[in-house]
This record gives sequence, structure tokens and C-alpha cells, in this order.
Amino acid sequence: MVDQPGITLEVYGSEPKRPTLSKLIRRIAGRLGKTRLHRFVNDFWVLWDGRWIDPELPTSIPHPERTIVLTVAHGDGFMAARRFARRHNLPLASIFHDWWPDLVAAHGPMKQRLERNFKDLAHESAVAFCVCEGMREALGPMPKAVILPPIPASQPKIESAPRDAAQPFKIVCSGNLSEYGPMLGDALEESLKHPEILLQVRGSNPAWSEERKSKMRANGRWLDFAPRAELDAWLASADAFLVPMVFDPEMRRRMETSFPSKLVEFAQFGKPIVVWGPEYCSAVRWARGKGEDEDKARLVTQPNSSKLLACLIDMLRDGPAKNLSAIRMKQVAEHEFSPERIRMALTGAFSFSVRD
Repeated sequence: MVDQPGITLEVYGSEPKRPTLSKLIRRIAGRLGKTRLHRFVNDFWVLWDGRWIDPELPTSIPHPERTIVLTVAHGDGFMAARRFARRHNLPLASIFHDWWPDLVAAHGPMKQRLERNFKDLAHESAVAFCVCEGMREALGPMPKAVILPPIPASQPKIESAPRDAAQPFKIVCSGNLSEYGPMLGDALEESLKHPEILLQVRGSNPAWSEERKSKMRANGRWLDFAPRAELDAWLASADAFLVPMVFDPEMRRRMETSFPSKLVEFAQFGKPIVVWGPEYCSAVRWARGKGEDEDKARLVTQPNSSKLLACLIDMLRDGPAKNLSAIRMKQVAEHEFSPERIRMALTGAFSFSVRD
């Protein structure tokens, strides 16, 4: 966005540059946040509302008619952005990628306060960029909402070798092995019963027993993080990708309002994608689509790992359906998840304020 003519980006919200009282308080609170007092520290952050940022912000705006305040509804910086926009009568644009209040380990009253501030930010924004339809619905009425998925990295042109029918059907998944670790661990165990399927995951610190870690490492099912070039080559070697979303009812709102960035990244390779998650999660809703857009990915909406493996085996054996899934994903990558299209949607939404 910032490499376009006429657009200048100024970033605020890093640590205080001067040795102020706010800097000292942040340092002390940061240390206390690593102790058993962390909930009380988070209560304090919610009450402070990011006011430590206020002194770092400009006191005047040279061209208010051509200025927009852009913030991400994550952390405490968005409250400072909200105050700054009010103070200078500037339009506010906000990006909502996660339901931030659910990620903060604070006490009940403070979480309620944070949730009110979070929703008020959307209602006061001239435009709210929502990562998925579920986020837009959960935020409620607002002046203008734009669905804006994560912008994928520009993928290198890596040519995939033709599939060797003698080799197992390779499905890969990379990323969060903590929250998704238990379900992926069960899927890996189940995949070992099917030699025609090679399910691999890549990431650090999976939520598994040491015995399972050793077993999956020895069987080549669990791989470490890798440099980008090595990661891209590994992804390009896949026959399909797996996108998991947690079935735990306590995480329902997070699954409804977040959108897996890995799905957008995987789509760039033009291979079939399998979404494994509950009916209400954003990725399943996206894959189901509407009208001509429906069935963009294979779906497994039951937590049982045997159901997932049955889907993978069916995909392996159903060549025409697999080819159609790949064609659809290439179309998704070229249009809906095109990095350029997403950037244009972002900058185009700013036309409400920027004037020559």
C-alpha cells in the first residue's frame, strides 16, 4: 500500500522514545505480567487504554483533509488511535483480524470493558476491515464494513513435479501446533495406518506427549520450521493442503471471527485444500460459499480423525474431483485471494476521505 504515489505512512505506537514515567511503568508491568499476577497486570493495561502512546503522537496535523488514522484492533494501541482521531476530527479506519478481548487473560469486568471498547471502535470507524463475514456479524452495525482477508506473501514460481502414482498422496499443514496440536496429533496417528497417505505437519512445540513427538519425528510426519525458500519448496511438493480449526466449544467465537492466514497462503499454490473444522467456523463458511462459488474446498466437519483420513483417501482415488478442486483453487488464488486485489480493496476503501 505504501509504495503507491501520493501515500505516506507514519507509524506510531512503539515503546516510548524518551525516559518517561510511562516507560518505567511499562517496564515494571511487563515484568509483573510474567508472574502469577499477570491477570491483574492485564486489568491495568485495559484500564490504561494505551494512554502511554498519547505523548508520542503529533500535536497538529498539517493536511487533515488528506489524513486517515489507521489502526489494528489488537493490543492497546487502538484506543490511542481512537482518541487521536476524535481529537483531530480525522476519519478512522480499523482492521479486525482477531477477537482481541478473547485473547486477553484479564478478570471479567475488565474483559467486558475491553469488549465494549473493541465494538465501539468498529462503530466509530469510517471503515472497518473485517477478516471474515463472521467478524463483521459479531461486531454488529457499523458505518462501513469491508471483508479483507490476510494479504498472502507473493509466492515464487516453483513448478510442481508431476505426481508419481507410486508415491503416497502427500497432504501438508504448517503453522500453529499448540492450539491445533491435539487434533493434528490424532490425525497423524490415524494416517500411519494408511500407507497410501503421507500427512506431514511443520511447526514448533506441538502440544503432544514426548512419546508422540519422538514417534512423529521418527516417521517423518513432524518437521521443524524452515527458511522461506525451503518452506516454499516443501509446500510446492504437496498434493493437497490441510487447514484445521478447533472444535472446542469454548473457542467458538474465535473460530467464527478469525480467518486462517495459512488458507490464503496455501491457495497460492493451486492445489486442493481440505478444511477440517466445525460447521460454524469461518473457513468452512468460506468454503461452502454461495451459488457458483460453493464447494471451494473439501470439508470435514466432524472432529473424528478417521473421518479426515476417509476424506483424504477419497480425494486420492477420485481423480476428476481432485483436478476440479485444484482448478477452483487456482481461480481463488488469481481472484479472491490475489495479493493485488486485496491491496486494491484496502486502498480503495479509503476514498471516503482522501481528496486531491
